[in-house]
Amino acid sequence: MFPAGSVGLALLLLRLVDGFGLVAEGIHLVTPATTSLEPASVLFFGLTLISSAILLMLGLRTSFAGSIAAICTAGATIYGSRHLTLSGTQIDAWLILFALVFFLSSSLVLLGPGGYSLDARLTGWRMIKLATRQSDPKDAD
Repeated sequence: MFPAGSVGLALLLLRLVDGFGLVAEGIHLVTPATTSLEPASVLFFGLTLISSAILLMLGLRTSFAGSIAAICTAGATIYGSRHLTLSGTQIDAWLILFALVFFLSSSLVLLGPGGYSLDARLTGWRMIKLATRQSDPKDAD
């Protein structure tokens, strides 16, 4: 359920790259929203992206955080393509980042957090050891 070794390390790197991309997206959305008359939904998108990035980097509630990140990334992309005033090269760079982060978040939802995460530590496999009981001939009556 929570692979360790090289697969767990790859999932950790995937979570970190996705988290840093989400933080960059969130900061990009929050910065103009706090200094201008941007709608509150943009601030919400930005703060949600940053929050989900923190959860993903820690590996806590990975499926939930990845789903929220993918949904908010799609919303931020739609908003940004209509309302942000960026040059052609900057728009292309941000659209590539949004697409990358969207697909990384979606992949993490499907793959899970890996062995090097808080999810693995908090809800990992546990072994329940049942004590064997000696049968007593007197109890058979």
